[in-house]
Amino acid sequence: MTSITLENNDYKKEIKQKTAKPLLWIGLMSIVMFFAGLTSAVIVSKGTAVWETIQIPSAFAISTVFILLSSLTFYIGERSLKNNQLTKGKLFILATLLLGLLFTVTQYIAWTDLYKNGVVWAGSESSATGSYFYALTALHLLHLLGGLISLLVVNIKSIKEKYNTENLLGVQLSSTYWHFLTALWVYLYLFLIFIA
Repeated sequence: MTSITLENNDYKKEIKQKTAKPLLWIGLMSIVMFFAGLTSAVIVSKGTAVWETIQIPSAFAISTVFILLSSLTFYIGERSLKNNQLTKGKLFILATLLLGLLFTVTQYIAWTDLYKNGVVWAGSESSATGSYFYALTALHLLHLLGGLISLLVVNIKSIKEKYNTENLLGVQLSSTYWHFLTALWVYLYLFLIFIA
């Protein structure tokens, strides 16, 4: 009975190893298509609506630095865990979570600056430009919240030393998603500066 249970557990683990990454990539491609559609809508609207120029808050530049640094710390943390440098891995993954939280705070600060400058999400004082601006940044942040939850789980598991050279799937999935969110933010930030 015990050998059958072990075989079932090994089989489930093998299936999880084989399916998790392709499923993540399918999810990422759907996010790419979603944001491609949204940014295309901005370009079309810019050609047809009364479009105003929005001053990009400096907090967005600061948040860009935070998310780029967080990708670097996650990379170092993942490599450290892969090399069984558990203490170093834990520290860098914790740093990633903290930088992700700082990114979130600076996004809020940027929205506050926008609002103070009269750029509102909806209502009689809103514009197409402002609505798209909030939509793009808020929807990215919504996806980033999933990344923060994933990072929290990875942090807890790394503190409990659940990861080692042979068991890194959770870290790899979280890392792939986080690096994707970083690239997506850089794209959106440059889009807002140069196109929107």
